[in-house]
Amino acid sequence: MRLLRRFAVIVAAAALMVVMTSAPASAHAILLRTEPSAQTTMSRAPSAVRLFFSESVEVTFGSVRVFDVDAHRVDAGRIDSADGGRAITVPVGHLRNGTYTSTWRVVSSDGHAVHGGFGFYVGSPSTISAAAVPAENGAGRVVGWGFGAARFAWFAALFVVIGVVVVRRWIWTPAVFSLGLGASPAALAFRRRSSWLLVASWAVLLGSGIAALVFEAASISGLSLARSARLSVLGEVLHTAYGRYWQAATLLTVVALIPVVGLVRRRGLLGLSPDVWIAMLLALTAGSSLTAGLNGHARALPRSAVGVTSVALHLMAVAVWVGGLGVLVGAGFGAWRRLDRDDRVRFAPLLLRRFGRVAFVAVAVVVVTGVANAVLDLAHPSDLWATAYGQVVTAKVVLLAAALGLAARHRWVVPGRINNVGDGRVRRFEWSAAAELALLVSATAAAAGLIALVPGRSLALAAAGPVNLERRSGGYTVQVFLDPSRIGSNQVHLTFVNPQGLGAAEVNAADATVLAPGTVPGAVGLRLIAPGHFVGDVTLRARATYRLTVSAQGASGRFSTQFSFRPAQGPG
Repeated sequence: MRLLRRFAVIVAAAALMVVMTSAPASAHAILLRTEPSAQTTMSRAPSAVRLFFSESVEVTFGSVRVFDVDAHRVDAGRIDSADGGRAITVPVGHLRNGTYTSTWRVVSSDGHAVHGGFGFYVGSPSTISAAAVPAENGAGRVVGWGFGAARFAWFAALFVVIGVVVVRRWIWTPAVFSLGLGASPAALAFRRRSSWLLVASWAVLLGSGIAALVFEAASISGLSLARSARLSVLGEVLHTAYGRYWQAATLLTVVALIPVVGLVRRRGLLGLSPDVWIAMLLALTAGSSLTAGLNGHARALPRSAVGVTSVALHLMAVAVWVGGLGVLVGAGFGAWRRLDRDDRVRFAPLLLRRFGRVAFVAVAVVVVTGVANAVLDLAHPSDLWATAYGQVVTAKVVLLAAALGLAARHRWVVPGRINNVGDGRVRRFEWSAAAELALLVSATAAAAGLIALVPGRSLALAAAGPVNLERRSGGYTVQVFLDPSRIGSNQVHLTFVNPQGLGAAEVNAADATVLAPGTVPGAVGLRLIAPGHFVGDVTLRARATYRLTVSAQGASGRFSTQFSFRPAQGPG
C-alpha cells in the first residue's frame, strides 16, 4: 500500500503541474491576413470580408460578423469557405463611408477556438466613436486547467492499460513461471493488484474522455461549463472534426471493457484464452492512440498521414515504457515482497532483464518518433528555445533523457548488483525506479500541456505574412499592424483597444520609436485618425529584427510596451 500511495502521489503531483501551467486552449490556426487589412482605409467599399488562416478551420460554433459604426450588422449572415477551409469569406451589403468592425470566431483543425477582431475604414473614418459590438470571448482559465487535467488523466489511463497488458503477458508471468513461482503468494498478489489497476484505468480513460468533450464544448463555444454540458451544445460539438474523432475514441474505450473483463475474471470470458483478449485490447488502444493523433496538431501538418502515424506510434511506445514501469512500481514491488529473501533475489534480476528488453525497443521507437514529431512541428531548430512550444518540448526531452539514464542503469547495472549484494539492492532499486517513474510522468505532463501551445510551424507561417501583433499594457490591448511588412516604405497602424473592445478615445497622444540593430532609435511620426487609432510612416532598410517601442498616456497614467518584428524580403 505504501508503494501504491507513492505511485498516486507521483501522478497527482504531475497532474498538479500540468494544471497549474496550463493556459486556456488557444489558437493553433493563426490568422495570416485579412481583406480589408486591419486598420486600413479603402477608397472603395468591399463586397466581402475575407480571412486567411494558416490551416483549415471550421465554422461550427463559429461566426464572422461585420458591424457599422452604430453596431448594426452589415454582413449577409452567410459564411463561405475555400482553399480547404483556410480561406473564409463573409459577403457584406453596400457599405457607406465610415468605420467598420469585424469580429470572428472559428475552430481550428486541432479542435481549439480561434477568435479576434479588427477594424477598417471605407472612404474615411466616421466622425463619431464606434458603438460597442458583441465581443468574441475566449475560454476562461478554469477551462484551460480542466482541459489540461482531463488530457493528462486520459494519457495516464491509456498508459496504465497498455502497461498492465505488456507486463502481465511478456514480463511478469513468464518470469514467475520460469522460476516455478506461478502459484506463489506473490503471483496471486500481482494478479489481484494488476486487475484492480486495469479496471480503474479503464474507468479513468472513459471518464476523462467524457470530461474532455465538455471542456472542448466550453473552449470552442465560449459558454460556461454548466451550459456546455447541455446535450444540445454537446450535440453541436459532435458535428465537428474533434467530435467525430471523439466518438470513435469513446466507442473504442467502451468496447475495450470486454477484453478488460476477460482478463480480470478468474474463469475467463466466453472460453477464450487471455492471449485473445490481450491482442484485442492492444488493438483497441492502438486505435485510441490513432484518434489522439488525429485530434491534435498532427492532423494539420502538410504530411498529415505521416504526422498522425508518428504520434500514434510515439504514444504506444511511451505507454509501454511509462505504463510498464508504473505497473511494476504500483503492483509489482508490493507483490514481490511476498517472496522469501532468496526467491526475491533470484526473481528481481530476471524481471528487470525481461522488462529491460521490452523497454529498450519501446525507447528506440520513442526516440525515432519523437525526433520525427519535432521536425514536423518546429520550423527551425531555434524554435526549441525561442518559442513556448519548443521550450516545453525541450523540457520534455530533458526529463526523458534523465529517465533514460536511470533506465539504462536499471537495465545493465542493477541486475548484476542484486545478484552480488542481495536484498538490500532490491530495496534501493525500488526507490530509483520510483524516481524514473516520476521523471516519466512529469514528461507526460509536459506533453499534455503542448495542446495549449502553438507549434513553431504555425508561428513561421504567421511571420511570413504582414506583421500583426498585440500586447496587453496599461489596461489596454495595444495592436500593431505593419503594411506591407517588407523592406522599404511601410505604414504602421497603432491601435489602443479598451476592455470593452473599442478604440480607446482617451488615448489621444502616443509616441513610437523603431530601433534596428546597430542604429539609434528613430521616432515615428504618428497622427490620430480615429479614437485610439494612430498611423505613421516608417522605412525599413534591411531584413533584420526591429524593435518598436510604444508609449502613451492612458486613463491610469503613462504606460509603454515593446514589439519585435522582422520584415519579409523584397520591396513593398
